[in-house]
Amino acid sequence: MTRGLAVLSLVLLAPFAPGSSSGNSADKPLEPSISHVAGISVDLTNGVLYLTDQGSSSIFRIATAGLMKPFAGTGSSGFNGDGQTALQTQFNHPTAISLDQRTQELFVADTRNYRIRAISPKDSTVRTVAGSGISTPPREIPYDPHTPAALAAGKFKGDGGPATDAELNLPSGVCADPVGILFIADSGNHRVRAVNRGTSPVILMGVDINPGEIQTIAGNGRMGYSGDGDKATLAQLAFPTELKVDAAGNLLVVDSFNQRIRKVDRQSGIIQTIVAGYIADVPAQRALTQWATSIVGVGITMNQEIIYSDRVDNSVHRMSRGGSDQIIYRTQPHQAEFAQVELGPDDQIYVADVHWNRVIRIQGTRIQTYVGSEPKPVLSFSQSKGPFSGKTH
Repeated sequence: MTRGLAVLSLVLLAPFAPGSSSGNSADKPLEPSISHVAGISVDLTNGVLYLTDQGSSSIFRIATAGLMKPFAGTGSSGFNGDGQTALQTQFNHPTAISLDQRTQELFVADTRNYRIRAISPKDSTVRTVAGSGISTPPREIPYDPHTPAALAAGKFKGDGGPATDAELNLPSGVCADPVGILFIADSGNHRVRAVNRGTSPVILMGVDINPGEIQTIAGNGRMGYSGDGDKATLAQLAFPTELKVDAAGNLLVVDSFNQRIRKVDRQSGIIQTIVAGYIADVPAQRALTQWATSIVGVGITMNQEIIYSDRVDNSVHRMSRGGSDQIIYRTQPHQAEFAQVELGPDDQIYVADVHWNRVIRIQGTRIQTYVGSEPKPVLSFSQSKGPFSGKTH
């Protein structure tokens, strides 16, 4: 199979143990096809999985019963404005999504439209909540966003003003927290920014944010790796992507070209590295040139354990609250390309696998291909890295 070119017909498989037969596919309903699985988000109340397909710039909804339906996007990439229903609205290579568990609003990192957009749970209309698009002329923007030139095409502006007037640069992560803050991975600007969706001013991680405004809460805009133990706004990041908030409101950031997960304290705004990936010794500039990333996805269990994916090591990890790091799932080399991670209502672990355009579900020692094909991977449940010491490989 040629990576990135295959289009798989999706079949929602019934649960099965690793190595067992998945049954007769002729008895299962054929679902819409996807060509590049990217972001995933779980509705913890209703047990519904949302999935983005960058290939068709669409979002799908997978109900617990196993029915997969188009939820947003027209099937073609572009931008045709706001105010229409989700299925009438064009998106452009959406990378990440986040469901507000309180309001049921779905937020979309509409990466190549340089915006964060929201889908209303009431009438499915779409609106832009952050980003004004890109001011660079289209002819100067490389088609492939995975290049240094694509990062250089984007701009930064807008801190302290309305979020919809700000410029974002290839935003590739979004996280709606339960108290009205929207975190944005302004990836190409090497920052994490926050929007106050409430009606009162807040002090977040040491930064004042008025209602409707956007502010940088991590990253100084210069790509690199520095700043642990200091204010996050003084730190260097390198193309941050996936974002998650723990029970205390602390922010976890996949600092992708630094091959690390970093945590920003909700109260003090101090940043620390908590996980180093398999190729953490690779400098950020070299990682950018080769677009090489190790840690890609992160999630948090109900017990506040951290689940993360390492695409270089072909593995999914569980890190305890004490810092013990265990591999809970691993494939053979080149047999998976793990990406975003989400947790279900009963701590089921959902992981996007870009190599096979599938989503796997892990529950205990039980592995299931939840969406997509089943390549029969090799599994590992007992390897431990030990507590993170702050040192890289």
